Amino acid sequence: MSDPVANPRQTLVAAWLAMLVAILVLLFEYSTGTLQRFLPWPLLWGTYLTLLFSSIWGMKSLLEWQSPAKVDPTLRRNGTSRARRNVVTHNLWKLPVEGQMYVLMLIIMLLGALFGKTNTLMLMFALMAGPFIVNGGVTFAMTRRLLISRNMPERLMAGETVSIDITLENRKRILSSCLLAIEDRIIGPRELLTGKLMFAQVPARQSRTGRYQARFMQRGRYQLGPARVVSRFPLGIVERGLQIEVYDDILVYPRIGILANWWKSRLSDGQETSRIAQGRSGAHHDEFHRIREYRPGDELRSIHWKTTARRNELMVREYRQHRDRRMLLILDLAPLPNVDEEHQLEVVENAASLATTIGWGHIQECGSQHLDLLCFGTARTEWLGMSHGPDLHGWLDQLAEAEPGKEFAASTILEEANRRQSALTRCVLVTTRPETAYGGSAQSGGRDAPAATNVIVVEADPAKTAEYFTRDV
Repeated sequence: MSDPVANPRQTLVAAWLAMLVAILVLLFEYSTGTLQRFLPWPLLWGTYLTLLFSSIWGMKSLLEWQSPAKVDPTLRRNGTSRARRNVVTHNLWKLPVEGQMYVLMLIIMLLGALFGKTNTLMLMFALMAGPFIVNGGVTFAMTRRLLISRNMPERLMAGETVSIDITLENRKRILSSCLLAIEDRIIGPRELLTGKLMFAQVPARQSRTGRYQARFMQRGRYQLGPARVVSRFPLGIVERGLQIEVYDDILVYPRIGILANWWKSRLSDGQETSRIAQGRSGAHHDEFHRIREYRPGDELRSIHWKTTARRNELMVREYRQHRDRRMLLILDLAPLPNVDEEHQLEVVENAASLATTIGWGHIQECGSQHLDLLCFGTARTEWLGMSHGPDLHGWLDQLAEAEPGKEFAASTILEEANRRQSALTRCVLVTTRPETAYGGSAQSGGRDAPAATNVIVVEADPAKTAEYFTRDV
């Protein structure tokens, strides 16, 4: 399907000239035979074909540029009635393979009739040209005064299958539109998709809704649009269409994976150690709840000996899980030197997914108000849970659109992480850099790393996170 060009006025002038000059020269040659007398036959037939194709190109261009609508360029979405009334549309025209063969037979018959002086071939040409012209007119009528709108979620996780509803409205007063195919273009950060569906009939002044499914494998912001409506009804030898400049956005979050239990326990132990360093006490370093009877499986260090001696039976302290633990989650998307683009993309996506998984697990346990997020990539962004409360879109939106770019110094990031820590805050730094970039002032995220009171640095290389993190779930 051909796309409209940037300067319609020059195209229209060229189309008119090509069509008129070609038709006038052919009529002049048919009445006088001048070219046939002075040109050798290879050059003569080449001239004939050039003139015929020039006239066809001119007619095609004129059909494509039938007064596209004007619209305010700021109205790119279809959310308001004003935008719906002023959507930009372009007429499209294409000859399918069947139509190309049909036109080739028409050309052969026309040339044979003109230069063989055969009325039978001219009659056959006229009989075949009629359906071709009628098919073009009918398909043009099928695609006039159509409007498209979409219904879809605004956000989803990478790898999920989403259903997108397309509503096609026929605003013609009398004529129904039949056999309409819709192609919906989807442009993502690193992939290009096309949604397709078919409408058998849309009656006049009515609308029909269809659905297609898409699966977005990459995180980031996807743009849907423009949409094309095409028809070959009824003979299938001419395809006419309408490109409708209706746009929508959908934001795809990083995929949430699965963390190994030993890694989550190590992270929890690190948080407890942090509180011990601040002077907290207790068997589990959580909030004391009550003293109760001993049960098989209780830890011996939880026994309350004074109450045991007084009641002459084993009594233990019971603690409630402390729900006020804060986490500072830092995502450092530094560009990787001396690596190919594919590997860098894999590391960046693994880092974003790992950070999302860690943050989501902490929210499930302690609530969104106890999570703070810092992203270092093309710019520094932050999301503070205390300010946003139960709203989860903000921090996920940042992780969805974070991209590697301007490199922030590792010392600057580490200094801010240490400054933001408190008695109830633990910092996890997910980075695309090697762990050695942060020196000895931060602890590694591996299995054998000790539970220190400093920042946990997790290098997001898929080969190193494979032992405790699975993304493809």
